[in-house]
Amino acid sequence: MEMESSNMPEQNPSEQARNPQPVTPSPMMHQTVSEPIAQMPRKSPGSGGNALVAVLIVILALATVGNGALAIQSNSKVSSTNSDLAAAQSANSSLQASIAQQQTAANTLSASVATLQQTVSKLTGTTTPTPTTTDFVTPAKMIEPQVVYIEVTDRTGGGSGSGTIIRSDGYVLTNQHVIAGATSISVTLKTGEKFTATLVDSSADLDAAILKMNTTRTDLPTVTIGSSASVVIGQEILTCGFPLGSDLFGNAVFGPATFNAGVVSAIRNLPSGNTDNPAFTLNYIQIDADINPGNSGGGLFTLDGKLVGIPSYGFATGINTAIPIDAVKALIQSSVK
Repeated sequence: MEMESSNMPEQNPSEQARNPQPVTPSPMMHQTVSEPIAQMPRKSPGSGGNALVAVLIVILALATVGNGALAIQSNSKVSSTNSDLAAAQSANSSLQASIAQQQTAANTLSASVATLQQTVSKLTGTTTPTPTTTDFVTPAKMIEPQVVYIEVTDRTGGGSGSGTIIRSDGYVLTNQHVIAGATSISVTLKTGEKFTATLVDSSADLDAAILKMNTTRTDLPTVTIGSSASVVIGQEILTCGFPLGSDLFGNAVFGPATFNAGVVSAIRNLPSGNTDNPAFTLNYIQIDADINPGNSGGGLFTLDGKLVGIPSYGFATGINTAIPIDAVKALIQSSVK
């Protein structure tokens, strides 16, 4: 049976592929065909969290880098400060060393100046005097209790003089002319205590006499006997005694003793002023300290408190003499037993 041919021309399969024919829906089916929906790109699960983590990592990295930079900067400042401190310490050490060197140089210079001054003094024959202040207070306090006031009565009335205690049981040294012709003798201490006394021995040539106080005391303050041979011209001295006696005291309480300061003016060989023997002479100690009536028999002292003479005669103002203590030591030794 022959098939009727269609009026539609046949298409080449390749053309069908290029031009597909629309499909006509079957009347048996009711199919709703929706328009094509635009496709949105899909995100993979967790992609938002990963981005946040990445941002935080970047921030932390930046912070770490910043902190590292700050730390490096801080360490750099510390190192710089330490270097500055070390430099300052080194500079201070150098300064101290320089000061020490300068002090040493100054000391050396001072020593050189002193040596130069000594050399100049030797060349010129002069020396620069050193100002001094003489202490008379200390020896005066020591000496005064050792000096006594002597009163005598004789056929014509009486008189007074001074003396020094040479032994603690009451032996007293004075001038022979103070007690010459006495019928009674009394000795008064600095304290005002008064004792009678007797003559032990005397020498008119030496103008010296030894008395013994009538007392049982053995604690009386005594002088320290020095040596007149050590006395030199220009040496400072003190005299102590009771010039003018009761005329000076008046009605007042007894004492105190009188001190005079001066220097040794000369060592002068003279005949004794208390004897008729012109052949007898002494090396009198001439002093410029005053010797007034009543000073006779007292003490001539060095500034360390040693008895070196017995004030005896005053010729004129500033010209006075004392008997050298070495001349009467034999009399003292023979009388004080």
